[in-house]
Amino acid sequence: MILLVQTTPQTTKKLTRIKLVNWHYFANETIDVNGSCLLSGENASGKSTILDAIQLILTTNTRRFNPAANEKSKRDLKGYVRCKTGEEGNAYVRKNSVISYVALEFYEESKDRFFVLGAKFDSPDEESEIKRIWFCEEGSLDGFSFIVDNKPATDEQFKNNGKKLNPIRSTREAKERFKRRLGNLDDTFFDMIPKSLAFKPMDNVKKFITQFILPEKHVEVEVLRENIRNLREMQLLIEEVRKQITHLQKIIETNDKMDEIQRDILVIDILLKIAEIEDKKTKIEESQKNLERKTQELHSRKTDFDKISEELKSEQESLQAIRIDISNNECSKLIEKLKQDLQLLEKDQSTAAAHIQVLQAQLENVIRALKYIPNIPESINSLVVRNLGKTITPQESRDELFVILNSLFKKSNEELNGAKAERNQALNVLRENLSEIKERIDKLRKNQITYPQNTVKLKEAIKKEFNNRSIDSDVRVFADLLEITKPEWQNAVEGYLNTQRFNIIVEPQYYDVAAEVYDRFKAQIEGVALINTQALDLKNEPQDNTLASVVSSKNRYAKAYANYLMGRVVLCDEVFELKQHSIAITSSCMLYQGKGLRKIPEDIYRVPYIGKFALKRQLEIAESDFKSAKEECDNLEAKIKEINTALEYISECNFGFIKLYLSAPIELDDIKKKIQQATAELNDAQNDPNIIELQFKEKDCSNRVAVLSEKQDDLKTITINLKRDISDLNEDSTNLQNQISEHEMQIQKLSNGDHDAIVAAKQKYAEHSKTKEAGTIYENYGRRKSVLDNQYKVQRDALIKLQTNYKEGEYGTGEQVIFAYADEYRTLSNHNLIEYEEKLNKAKEACELEFRENFLARMRENIESAQDIFKNLNKALRNIYYGNDSYKFHWSAHRMKQGLFEMITSDINLGGLTLFASEFEEKYHGEMEVLFSKLTESDEYGEKILAEYTDYREYLDYDIEIVSKDGKSQFFSKIYGEKSGGETQTPYYVAIAASFAQMYSVGETIRIIMLDEAFDKMDDDRIASMMQFFRSQNFQIILATPPAKIETIGEYVDTILVTYRNGYSSIVEEYNL
Repeated sequence: MILLVQTTPQTTKKLTRIKLVNWHYFANETIDVNGSCLLSGENASGKSTILDAIQLILTTNTRRFNPAANEKSKRDLKGYVRCKTGEEGNAYVRKNSVISYVALEFYEESKDRFFVLGAKFDSPDEESEIKRIWFCEEGSLDGFSFIVDNKPATDEQFKNNGKKLNPIRSTREAKERFKRRLGNLDDTFFDMIPKSLAFKPMDNVKKFITQFILPEKHVEVEVLRENIRNLREMQLLIEEVRKQITHLQKIIETNDKMDEIQRDILVIDILLKIAEIEDKKTKIEESQKNLERKTQELHSRKTDFDKISEELKSEQESLQAIRIDISNNECSKLIEKLKQDLQLLEKDQSTAAAHIQVLQAQLENVIRALKYIPNIPESINSLVVRNLGKTITPQESRDELFVILNSLFKKSNEELNGAKAERNQALNVLRENLSEIKERIDKLRKNQITYPQNTVKLKEAIKKEFNNRSIDSDVRVFADLLEITKPEWQNAVEGYLNTQRFNIIVEPQYYDVAAEVYDRFKAQIEGVALINTQALDLKNEPQDNTLASVVSSKNRYAKAYANYLMGRVVLCDEVFELKQHSIAITSSCMLYQGKGLRKIPEDIYRVPYIGKFALKRQLEIAESDFKSAKEECDNLEAKIKEINTALEYISECNFGFIKLYLSAPIELDDIKKKIQQATAELNDAQNDPNIIELQFKEKDCSNRVAVLSEKQDDLKTITINLKRDISDLNEDSTNLQNQISEHEMQIQKLSNGDHDAIVAAKQKYAEHSKTKEAGTIYENYGRRKSVLDNQYKVQRDALIKLQTNYKEGEYGTGEQVIFAYADEYRTLSNHNLIEYEEKLNKAKEACELEFRENFLARMRENIESAQDIFKNLNKALRNIYYGNDSYKFHWSAHRMKQGLFEMITSDINLGGLTLFASEFEEKYHGEMEVLFSKLTESDEYGEKILAEYTDYREYLDYDIEIVSKDGKSQFFSKIYGEKSGGETQTPYYVAIAASFAQMYSVGETIRIIMLDEAFDKMDDDRIASMMQFFRSQNFQIILATPPAKIETIGEYVDTILVTYRNGYSSIVEEYNL
């Protein structure tokens, strides 16, 4: 084979001798090395022992020995120093205290001089740690006193040409000194020597790259893993909390459905009462019809009565004629006159008596009404009023009392009507207030605090925009995020913040989006502030004894804003202390600000909005307000009812009748006296015998008149019965009206102040009454109520099941304990979730910082370093030919990790990025999830997966391009299966040579390449070609191989050394071909 290579002649530093004292089976051996050297010998004879000794001094690494030897004997430094045997009961050959030396002698061509690098090892006993010192000295091995008195030299005895050495006690310092002395080598030398020594035939390019070309640089990710675990734990915790919140929402929603059903039932109950009322109204209408019929019948009977009366009148006229005859008698005339006078007097008596009855009835009405008349004069009472119906009250007093009563009742009527109008107006306002309070109570029971309308509008608008943009971030009201740590300052905080409690908070990265929304709706929304969380100082802590110090928040932005608003407000116990500060406040809400003292109005802080108990307190206040308003409403209704009763009684008082019949008792008394006198005179006249005959005729006619009178009386009886029936019908109507009033009272009791329920029931009834009768409506809605009762039972069963499934029913079951679940919901959603989200943000930040500054940065740095290594290696390979071929390494993103590679090397990584809320997270969310999952694997493959994903080399794919001199090229991965075993190893050895050539290319350096079990799969011709190639590059090859390859390889080295072992002793002899 013809080798065409480009080399640059240079002077070198060559290894010339090796000194081993108490080094495994070598007791005291000096090994001469002339140029390239082949070590051979049987297995376990000491070849690898010598290679490990050379490697130890070249790299100063006392822990890393040749894997070929290590795999067989598991050697370590103590095993080499004390000569480990592996025999049972005889672990080490060397007992007690042991001193070992390993030294390498080098010849520096340019200056024609020698220098020695070495190490001394002290092992006091088998248990103690080995002490080591290093030395870097000018001169040859001959000048060193390694053995004194047939023993390894002690520190005092160990000298160089009679002079005491300057030992190097720090391995780090020794490494730096050795590196400079060997030719100012770079740090890759310390990796390449062990790697070349460990090189074995390989079956793929990647294995070669990872074991020889690219250094192992695993990124330390334990902190990141812990951060990821914390992040995952917080995410799982939040997920669990959100599940609990969702479960609680279902409980509350189910309870809300029950409330809705109950309200529907309430509406139906009221509607049923309305139906009963309307049914009774229908009965009243029927009664009125019967009343009209009876009235008509009464009218007919009165007509019959009038006819009989006419007949009776005719007979009475006949009777009158007879009586005229009687009356022609003077005595009869007197009798007739007296009778006529008596008739007139009796008629006047009846009229006066009827008037008195009317008067007395009206006076009783007045007496009943007096109970409702305010400011009655002391002279007016029921007895005085009742005496107006008797003769005991003089006429003058009657007139005076009438004027007083008439004026009093007229004035009272006006005042009561005015009061009724005022109270009705107040009642309407109260009912509206009750409806508002009821609505607020319903919302509070559904865990909905009622905020000002503009706050709600802005919050909803921003949330809608966030949803449209797929932004997973909460929009919160400032008050929702605060807690009061000292309850006695609750009112002061609420009062001082005032409307600022209702400001809106979003995360800083979304402030601009929220601001755009506010600007868009500024015509409809005003007065509420959107907090600029970007400008808040998150590191500022409140000073003690300030209003901010009594407020806490799990949300960093709310806390910072609270500090900003209240951090300068000093807390004072007494008012006189306030003036000592620019802004100060007392717990009783006395505020000193702007050189002025003022009391914060109670209306501002009466209803609390801050803290997890705010909703409960609001509900208590709302229920108390509802109760007070309901009582006030009931009182007003009672007063209006009392006024209506008074007005009704007053309306029954007809002062026209009273005035007309006021003198009736006195008039009746005068009439009675006149009747008594006329009766006496008539008795005297009737005792005259001349009129007896005429009286017989009168009697006969009188009998006929009596018969007709009897018929007239029958009609009177019928008329009376009809009147009674009419009265009964009126009474029935009154009773039905009373029942209607009772139902109306029951409706008020059922509604319990829910005026809207009454309105809804009336609307439903009005709608159905267009096509259905009241009874039909009652029946239909009775069935509907049964359906709702069943629905309520179903929802209640569902509620109990949901409650039972939440923490095993810890808070009880049923609607009566719903407030406990509402409290839990508020605590989780307004406090725990906020706290956990803040912890999640901190976990994200910690994870982000570690991921960005440690993992991504270092992984990117490692990948870029790998790319530089390949560029330099390819540069070194550019002018090196093995036969007609040159080699070039190619690298690319691993095909199975393309996304991860792009994420690691993305330019988005540069500068300050926010992983979880940025373009980076949007683009590489899936890759981050995969990587985080891999980095936190905890199963049996976890460590292997962790090693894979923290090794930058695993993110690359590799290949070797073989380019011939005629320009043709092919990739090693494509032709690998077509090549023989030896041929497949050629590119690797060329790459090793190129790597060392590049490292040794500057200045005067050593040019050592160490190989163990070299060219294992190559045939003799290819071995010969490869050795010629190495020699052409001016390397000092030190390689170990089995005896079978001495003849093939020995031709191309300067020294052949063979190791022999006998028991616990090894020696080295030079071998000549």
